[in-house]
Amino acid sequence: MTREAKPDSSRTVQETARFILRYLRENADGATKETLSTKAGVAGVTVQRALKYMREEWDAPLEFVHASKVWKLLDDKFTLPLTDPDPEDLAAVVFASALLQPVADAELNARVKRLVEQMDAAVEETQKNAAKVRPKSVTATMTTGTRVDSRLVSKLLQAVGSGVVRIEYDSPWSGTRKTHDIEPWQLRLHDGVMYMRAFSRTTGDARSFRVAQIVHARVLPGQTPREPVPTKNNLWGGSEPGFGIDSDRPGVATLRVRGGVARWIANLVWDPGQEDKWIEPGELLERKVPYHSCREFARRLFTIVDGLESIEPAELREEVVSDARAFLDRLDRHTAQA
Repeated sequence: MTREAKPDSSRTVQETARFILRYLRENADGATKETLSTKAGVAGVTVQRALKYMREEWDAPLEFVHASKVWKLLDDKFTLPLTDPDPEDLAAVVFASALLQPVADAELNARVKRLVEQMDAAVEETQKNAAKVRPKSVTATMTTGTRVDSRLVSKLLQAVGSGVVRIEYDSPWSGTRKTHDIEPWQLRLHDGVMYMRAFSRTTGDARSFRVAQIVHARVLPGQTPREPVPTKNNLWGGSEPGFGIDSDRPGVATLRVRGGVARWIANLVWDPGQEDKWIEPGELLERKVPYHSCREFARRLFTIVDGLESIEPAELREEVVSDARAFLDRLDRHTAQA
């Protein structure tokens, strides 16, 4: 075989593999090698090479049933979004792109947009008559959120579990800039803000960092992590970070909310352990909900203050009242000075 023929042969095997994947997804009973050869319009040896390629290169969940001599795909949801996308893959990427858009910088959004365009073109080429999501059919907005530097995020991601990074961090609470040598564990988007969980060699404990407050990051050459990455349940301090990043006087709140605000939050999940009960059907809602941070949860309650009727426990109520009084005092001073 000539050198010029090798790329064509390789391409034929990959194209056959993509055809076999689609065919087996649509035919749960499987197919013999002869059937696949006929359907794909290639020789049996090409089918054999394609099946081997699928197993070794794609780790495709294939099974050969000796009794019936058929090949089966054990997972009909198995897809190859980058090499053989289907309309559902495109829909997933369009949706993810929309969610990312409000917080990503221009460079990252441009990269994701190009990915969507290429996937859209690939689906159009291979499945011309298939119904599919249009790239701009989903958008996302948020009232609060922080932009992230994609190059900084990339640097942190590459160091997760494998490197040590020196960061300059502007603390939003102390108003000071600090240097931390950290071992990154995981990044997470929470309420439009990206956080990083890491072990700080500087302080000797696990910390949560707001990525937008990192002004500079440098991977330390030759350094490897010393601390093991915690298990999933303990990585963010033993609590589910999707329902609160901060940790401060955790507890269980009992709230009563009235009217339109009650009906609005009735379909909002604040925590998987929340319990809702209508005291007055459709009018007065009682919600019992765990919180990980008293101060963070108090700030959340200000978003529904126009419907709040009561707050328990007293510690949480006093946090809300204290924040409100501090605001009114600042407002009065500003008004007096104006």
